[in-house]
Amino acid sequence: MKIIIIGSSTGGPFILESVFSDFPVINAVIIIVQHLPPTFTKAFYKHIFSLTKMPVSIVSEGEKIKEPHIYIAPAGKHLLIANNRTFSLSDKEKLHGVRPAVDLTMMSMLKRTEDSIMGIVLTGMGRDGADGINYLHNLGATTIAQEPATAPIKSMPQSAIETGLIDLILTPDKIRDAIISF
Repeated sequence: MKIIIIGSSTGGPFILESVFSDFPVINAVIIIVQHLPPTFTKAFYKHIFSLTKMPVSIVSEGEKIKEPHIYIAPAGKHLLIANNRTFSLSDKEKLHGVRPAVDLTMMSMLKRTEDSIMGIVLTGMGRDGADGINYLHNLGATTIAQEPATAPIKSMPQSAIETGLIDLILTPDKIRDAIISF
């Protein structure tokens, strides 16, 4: 299974719109962990749903992962992935001041020979995603950070880049191309 985990915060919905606008169906699972207040989860879901032909849903506790699909982490819950196949939601305390934290999603992945993993860190404040990128890189995943010059808020992609473990630093349109060709 191809599993792509995308983390974003401030400015993320705008960047994700450019990545997923008229997005084709690809044989992959895309998991979006966007820092959002709970009142915006449904509107964010509807917006992503309107951009792509892929199935899109907000993750439910215990939901089995299937491809092709775009999953959105619900606001106010950490999103964990058991055995790379089943979602679980957690009320654990905030990490980096946020819940969901993409670090926890990325660090819940396992190395499985039948899986290909990609981790992407987009715009946002803080350093959520840097530890997750480190972890995924050590699993053999492809790691991508948004080119900071194209990010409304540079600190999340910059923190990921500073790990030294980013394979590609790309603009949003090149991130789109990388996801499609993955």
